[in-house]
Amino acid sequence: MKIKFRIRRYNPSEAEGGSPYIQAYSLDVPEGMTVLEALLKIADEQDPTLSFRKSCRSAICGSCAVSINGFTRLSCSTQVIPEFKKMGDMLIEPLSNHAVLKDLVVDFTPFWNKLEKVTPYLTPKGGSEQAEVSVADEKAIDSSQKCIMCGCCNSECNALEMDGKFIGPAALAKAWRFVGDVREGDSARRLEKLSEEHGMWDCVRCVHCTEYCPKGVAPLKQIEMLRSAAMARGIVDNHGAKHVEAMVESVRKIGRLDEAAMTFKTLGFLRSLGMIPLGFKMQMHGKMPHFHLFSQIQKIEEVKRIYEETEREKEALKEKKK
Repeated sequence: MKIKFRIRRYNPSEAEGGSPYIQAYSLDVPEGMTVLEALLKIADEQDPTLSFRKSCRSAICGSCAVSINGFTRLSCSTQVIPEFKKMGDMLIEPLSNHAVLKDLVVDFTPFWNKLEKVTPYLTPKGGSEQAEVSVADEKAIDSSQKCIMCGCCNSECNALEMDGKFIGPAALAKAWRFVGDVREGDSARRLEKLSEEHGMWDCVRCVHCTEYCPKGVAPLKQIEMLRSAAMARGIVDNHGAKHVEAMVESVRKIGRLDEAAMTFKTLGFLRSLGMIPLGFKMQMHGKMPHFHLFSQIQKIEEVKRIYEETEREKEALKEKKK
């Protein structure tokens, strides 16, 4: 089957200034050929200047991640013909949210720097005895250990697109690997650091990191567990945790979200006043709920009983751990 591949090229050393451009290649594609095999064939037979990363060809190393028809994937595990039949095109581009070095090769330096910031190794508890690791303990951190550092999650991250300083889903998933380890001796310090600006509370929960992860790491789930662990330790002096507390309190009192009150509780009075112009713009575009005094929902006592039962379960769990 003859298929045209359109590949985004970029060479900063070119005399024209190195502007990105699309170059097309036509290739005979047999059944079962992967995108990586197609790139290798193009480089071997048509254009040896084409640059891209590759290594294991077995979806283990993560080197070959690229954008295929607008979606980040491992090129070694994506077959060409099914993709072409589904999308009607083969557009290959470098990872988003990464600076391009040449063609499909991107700069991973910020990726590794952010990973280093989460201290990606255990800092064991003091004393000679090590905590016993049960099957349940291992299962709690199992998903985060599957990460192959491909960068797919960071490439699809909306928060990282808006804020280049955001630590990103890959580093946060790795952070849970150690925060959630029963042998870790400094979880509180880790959680305090992760609760700072550009940390775990800046995630916008777009779910893209989980959707496009090729190994089932589910970074969003790891981020949620980090947040829960931080709040359980009383690390709540940040806008993210305050917002969660405001939501919980709103539902407890009236059975629904009082968004106006939540804004004040989350941001504080003075900063909330500064958001008024944005509120007016949102109102003009139908993005704000109509302001009115909230009354309690019917049968609010049933909601309160749910809270009471949850609190009893928490207390019972604490006693069991003692």
